[in-house]
Amino acid sequence: MEELISRGFPSDFSGCVTPQRKRTWTPASVTNALSCKKKRRVSSVSFDFTDDIAPIIDHPVAPSPTHSDRFISERPEFASLTTTPRTNRIARVFGLIDEKVLKYHEPLSASHSNNPFIDIRANFSQLLSAPRNVSPTSSTSHLGKRQQFLLALDGPGVPTDPFAYPLTWSSNGTNTIAVACKRDVYFQDLDTRAITHLCKLKAQSQGRPMSIEWCFDQPRHLGVGTSSGSVQVWDSIQKEIIQEWTDKDSEPVGGMSWKGSLLAVGVDGGGLGFYDTREKEAVGRLTLHKMKVLGCKWSTDGNYLASSDGRGIVYVWDARGGKVLTHSERMGGKMKHNAPVKALAWCPWKPDLLATGSTYPDGKIRIFSIKTTTSIPQPINTVSLHTSITSLQWSPHCKELLSTHGTSWNPSSLRSPIVRPIPAKSPLMNSITVHSYPSLRRIVSVTAHAGAVGHSCLGPDGTMCFTVCPAEEAMKMWKVWGIQDKKPKEESVFDKYGIR
Repeated sequence: MEELISRGFPSDFSGCVTPQRKRTWTPASVTNALSCKKKRRVSSVSFDFTDDIAPIIDHPVAPSPTHSDRFISERPEFASLTTTPRTNRIARVFGLIDEKVLKYHEPLSASHSNNPFIDIRANFSQLLSAPRNVSPTSSTSHLGKRQQFLLALDGPGVPTDPFAYPLTWSSNGTNTIAVACKRDVYFQDLDTRAITHLCKLKAQSQGRPMSIEWCFDQPRHLGVGTSSGSVQVWDSIQKEIIQEWTDKDSEPVGGMSWKGSLLAVGVDGGGLGFYDTREKEAVGRLTLHKMKVLGCKWSTDGNYLASSDGRGIVYVWDARGGKVLTHSERMGGKMKHNAPVKALAWCPWKPDLLATGSTYPDGKIRIFSIKTTTSIPQPINTVSLHTSITSLQWSPHCKELLSTHGTSWNPSSLRSPIVRPIPAKSPLMNSITVHSYPSLRRIVSVTAHAGAVGHSCLGPDGTMCFTVCPAEEAMKMWKVWGIQDKKPKEESVFDKYGIR
């Protein structure tokens, strides 16, 4: 004890010392404690922000010159962004609200002369949307610009059958168009505009002309196929029949196609007849189709013949062997659409390509190659148009394909058992349309007639196209493509001198 007292403890120390409790705080006192400390801090040192805040509120700071640009523009459908006044003030201080952002179109002005990038920004969108060089042979340069027919002719009594071929244009040396009207056949020289009546068929024995086709090697010869099954060849100069063949079953004639003096004709029973102007009898017949042959077309090199029927079956025949290619081991099965096929076209600059077009309910263009046909032939290109395709024409001057159309329909209506299509508005309805190859992208589409386009044919130079509409009883001529200008070959040194 004495030792403790000597160390400074009080004399009344009893041996146990009560520790002093620290002052604790409760959550209720937090606010007061922090507020007191905050007050003491603020009261100890005071600052005046008036000089710093005043320029922001009263005097906007001009943006400093910048040497960077983000090339960000507003979308056309948005007029402006929703911002508050405070956001605008802050953005103005940092130089974000000026002529370089949040604007879709930026006109030039004198106030932008201090910005080295304003001219680039103003013309940036124009650089991206610079027009491409359009080929002078493309339909974009002709049909796409004009979108109007050049000539219209009357065709009273044109066959109303959608699978008829009432129009043909001579393609070798002459510029003559022929048309079938009722039981008569007329032709007109488009250079002199002279109209000539060629023939009038007998109603009882010959029926009505359903298909007509000019001969390529003999421009004065015109083939006429009738609804009674007879096939005639007329001389347009002498106005007399050269040859006439009559089908034993009197079946209506379908498509027709010439190869020299040989004429291939499709008939209603599913056969193909071959007639030579030098022979009085048919020189051959092929029977493989099960329905009426709607179209037949010789290839540009004359080695193959394509035929199509009402079931959508397409066959390719080898003219050199007299056999159908789809029966050979290398070529495989038949080509098939899910609707009648009338439109057939062989490519002039790639003879192995065959374009086919179907009607309701398929409405597709398909491109086949006879070199790549397998056991189950597959098209190399297909485009669904949901519109009847009545004819196809390849351009001889560029890689484009023309198609003519009739009624369009809604694809959803195909689920119901409807025999006839329910018409639906479409840009392709009753139109003349041009597609690029091989993408089959639509380039130009022009409404040609008020009704369905029944058929089309190309002119001698391959730039003009005639269309016929049975509902209007009218024909129209269109400028579709152009011819490439051939530049004279520059004389070379090797042309002047030779090596001995």
